[in-house]
Amino acid sequence: MRMLRQALGGELTGPELEAFEGGIDVIGDIAIVKLRESLAARAGQVGDAVMKSMKNVKCVYGQEGGIEGDYRLRRLRHLAGEERTETMHRENGLRFKLDVATCYFSPRLSTERLRISDAVGDDERVLNMFAGVGPFSITIAKKKKATVLSCEANKAACEFHLANDRLNKVERKVEVMKGDARELPEKLEEKFDRVLMPHPSQSNLFLPAALALAKPGGVIHYYRHVTGRSPEEARENLAKELASFGLDRFASRKVREIGPRHLELVADIDAP
Repeated sequence: MRMLRQALGGELTGPELEAFEGGIDVIGDIAIVKLRESLAARAGQVGDAVMKSMKNVKCVYGQEGGIEGDYRLRRLRHLAGEERTETMHRENGLRFKLDVATCYFSPRLSTERLRISDAVGDDERVLNMFAGVGPFSITIAKKKKATVLSCEANKAACEFHLANDRLNKVERKVEVMKGDARELPEKLEEKFDRVLMPHPSQSNLFLPAALALAKPGGVIHYYRHVTGRSPEEARENLAKELASFGLDRFASRKVREIGPRHLELVADIDAP
């Protein structure tokens, strides 16, 4: 919200600023603004204000609704600037080429990607079940001697992942596989030291596959959208969900707020 106030405070009234739901996501030189219905008529003004105050931004889009579907895509409406959706995003010393209309990417997870890469050992074999364009996998491969198998169902994201592997010079350490991660136990004979599950809206559907693929004593990073009247209640609700899978050895932490009484949490699970 602070970024919004700095960018738009001279253009909109206080109540109008409060109508923003999720702030601004800046991916490369593209800004994505999530607006409520009450500001729909002034969306063009918002786009112009963002362009005027954020000099690195070349395109502004409005996001309609939430992140949707199996591929976690945004419905976008062009507001200002160049009318394109492909960009180059720089993060943690790495570069990621992507199309914001056809691929999922959240710049708000950059710190979490560093946390995971710091936790990985140099000799580990890592599975990323929902790799997208490669930000978790490539960060790990670039910063550690570990090797990564990336699985991604979205063909467009897979193609960008392969390009980003080459761009960041980790193509010898990262393998990209297109497909449904639930089918991996039938396709793979190996097990992994660490399994990443960064699909918080649907990870519960894939947890049996992750458990089948993790080495005993390995780690599963289980991301989940959880509701609760407080962070403590949200963590309790996550613990109940994991208990239904027979899991009680984990540490959970807040990743970010995604709405009123709605958090993204991660459970770092000790694989049985």
